[in-house]
Formats: sequence, structure tokens, C-alpha cells
Amino acid sequence: MTRLGRRAFVTGSLAATTLPFISSPIYAADFDVVVVGAGAAGLAATDTLRRMKKNVVCIEAAGRIGGRIHTDQSIFGVPYDMGAHWLHNAATNPFVSHGQDNGFDLYRAPDEDVLYVGDRLAGSDERDAFETARRETYAAIYKAGAAGRDVAPTKVVETSGEWAGTAHQLIGPYEMGKDFSQFSCVDWYNSKDGTDWFCRQGFGAVFAHRWRDLAVETGTVARRVSWGGKGVEIETNKGTLSAKNCIVTVSTGVLAANRIRFDPALPDWKQAAFEGISMGLYNHVALQFRDNFFGIGDDGYVIYRLDGADAMSPRGVGLLVNVGGTNLSLADLGGSLARELESEGQQAATDFALGQLRSIFGADVDKGLIKAHATAWGRNPHVLGSFASAEPGRFEDREALRRPVGKRLFFAGEATSETEWATVAGAHKEGVRVAARVARLV
Repeated sequence: MTRLGRRAFVTGSLAATTLPFISSPIYAADFDVVVVGAGAAGLAATDTLRRMKKNVVCIEAAGRIGGRIHTDQSIFGVPYDMGAHWLHNAATNPFVSHGQDNGFDLYRAPDEDVLYVGDRLAGSDERDAFETARRETYAAIYKAGAAGRDVAPTKVVETSGEWAGTAHQLIGPYEMGKDFSQFSCVDWYNSKDGTDWFCRQGFGAVFAHRWRDLAVETGTVARRVSWGGKGVEIETNKGTLSAKNCIVTVSTGVLAANRIRFDPALPDWKQAAFEGISMGLYNHVALQFRDNFFGIGDDGYVIYRLDGADAMSPRGVGLLVNVGGTNLSLADLGGSLARELESEGQQAATDFALGQLRSIFGADVDKGLIKAHATAWGRNPHVLGSFASAEPGRFEDREALRRPVGKRLFFAGEATSETEWATVAGAHKEGVRVAARVARLV
């Protein structure tokens, strides 16, 4: 089961903590372009502009590059992708080819899964009922999107039935980081589908290796962008930079929260786009067991039936187990449940995930558990969410998000991608696209 297999259901050790070389302190000089943010889009834009011989600087508020792409080795002693883990659309994903060319162990994501009803494996009739419910749910959203109905899936999917909550959880919170009431069928329909791959050393390790030689000014917080004159001035905690143009690659969560001030204020249509293409929330609860606790192959999925009463706001986790052949498993939380638990703290998320496992596997869960860790991307001040998608009725805001302001301010990121939003590859391609456009101006 791949996480973004929409049309399939309808129609049939390199150190992960490697840091880039940091450039010398920023001097008070004019740049052609200042790039704000050193995630996938910002680094791709910076690299593209430098290859085109432009005078460009990339600033990043955090103390490392990558944003939502980061592999940690210290917590569990094995690679742990704290953010992005799936390499989506492998055939056109630049990080797949980079990893293959540089000694990383990349492989197609397996499709193995097991299905539980309570504390037992599902029977064949139950498996058939689940597959039917999931397929019909996909088909309903797909049909609405193809017809241009910019509505929430809640308007078109079946909400009754014993498998409705499970189908909702897998397609909504587990794929989109949002409940069915919070995203657009048209936006979902327009997303690109393809084969997913994994990297045994971690996606973040491949990403860090790709940009290991690209100089970035980390720990540099953009506070105000003034664009009313002939150029642009970016006020930071380390001084003010001036440039002809500015490429902003931070998340729509940060922009909607006005963490960066713009002077003069951005047009209403642009500010509305930050809110219309809003951030979903998707957190990992990583669980390390003493052995192959789940008894299935590497990178397998454990699916279980949720209470049908929770169909409209499902309370469950998506389980990817034995990640990369380790005994690390990811119990993932998304949507409104993820926000609720994140607000209560890391322990609340961990307790919920373990409670779900205990309902299936009993006390053996606690006997086999070594360590747990939960992410909290919604509380990360540099991101304020996980990935973006259009709110119901707001699909057109994606085009507005892509549009520059005053021929000086440009925006790029996974959220500006028309078909590969919510993916690292999509953000990378958007950085390249916008940089090429800016280069023609300067």
C-alpha cells in the first residue's frame, strides 16, 4: 500500500546530520537575489541562480538546512526520518537519481500489509469489505475532482459503514495530514501519482549529501521584507540585506501567521492564498522494539479497523513497521487528532499510539518497547505544520500563491507546485522554476 496511490485504487552509513559549508558572515552588499529559507525549494533556487552566475545569498532561520527533511541518528541509533520519509514519484524525483549515483541504498517501497479487526487478523470477507470501502471512497473523491467540484470529501463520500472510519483515516489524515472536511477534491485530484521509494540511510541523509557544498547563512531570521522601493530590503537578526529580488520559500503556515512582515503589506489576494493553501499536520510517533515485533516484512503496513462512530474525525494511526529493516516503526498521526495530541505534548501522542497498539497486541507491546519519540511539526516555529493543500473552495488560491508580487517578490515551495505539492521533489522543482524566472529579470 503506497500512501499516495490514488489512481491505483480507482483504476486497478552516510551521516544524516551532515551540514553544508557555512559561508562567511553576510556583508552589507547588494545582491541580485536573497532567498529566504533553506528547505528543498530554497536550496534548489540558490543553486540554480549560482550556476547562472547570479550574486545570491540564502538565509535560514534554523540552525540547519532541510526544514521538514531531516534524518536523525542520535535518538535511536538508526536512521530516523523525522519529517519526509517517502521519496514520491520516483521516476522523476531528483533525489532518487542522486542517491543511486552516490552510494545510497534506495529501493521501491514494498506494498505488504496486514489487516486487523480487534486483536485478530481479518478474515477474507472482512478484507474484501475493507478494500471495497477504500476503493469506493477513493472513487468518490476522484469523480468529484475530475468534475471540477471544489468541495470537501465530506460532501461526496459515504460516511456510514464499519470501514468508513478506516478508509477516512488512511486517505485523509495519513495521506493529506487533514480530515476529509479540510481539503479540496479538485486539489487532491490534480496531484501527481507515482511509485514511492525509500532510502535505507534516510531521506534526510540523501538530501543533506546533495547540498553538502552549498553555502547557507543559517541562524539568520528574516523579520521584515521591504519592497516598496526600487529593490528589496530584508531585515534580519544579523543586519539588513539589499537585493534586486527576493524569493520566499518558507511555508504557508509561517506566512499566514505573519512571522515575516512585509512593507508595504502584501495584496489581499496574496495573503488570502496563504490561508487558502493551508498547512496540514502529520506527526510521527517513532517506536523502537527489541525485535521484529509485528511479524511482517520490512517496511510493511499494519491497518486496523477503527470505530465507525469516528468516521468524520477518525482517531487512529497509520503504521509503517520495521523501517528500512530496523526494529523502528512509525505510528503516524494526522489531521485534527494530530493537532489535539500535539497541543497536549509529546507524551500524549506517544500514549495514544501505544494505546492503539495495545488494543491489537496486548501487553506484549510494553514488553518489547525500548524507546519512543514523537515529532511536533505544528509547534515548530520555522514551519508551523507539515505540508499544504487547498481548503475546500480554495483550489484557485494555488495559482495566486505562485504569482509574484511587484516583480520583486517571488514565492516557491511544495505549496506552489501544481501537481507535486506535499513532496520534496515538488518543492525542489518549484525552486528551480522560480529561480530561472528571476534570473531573466536580473
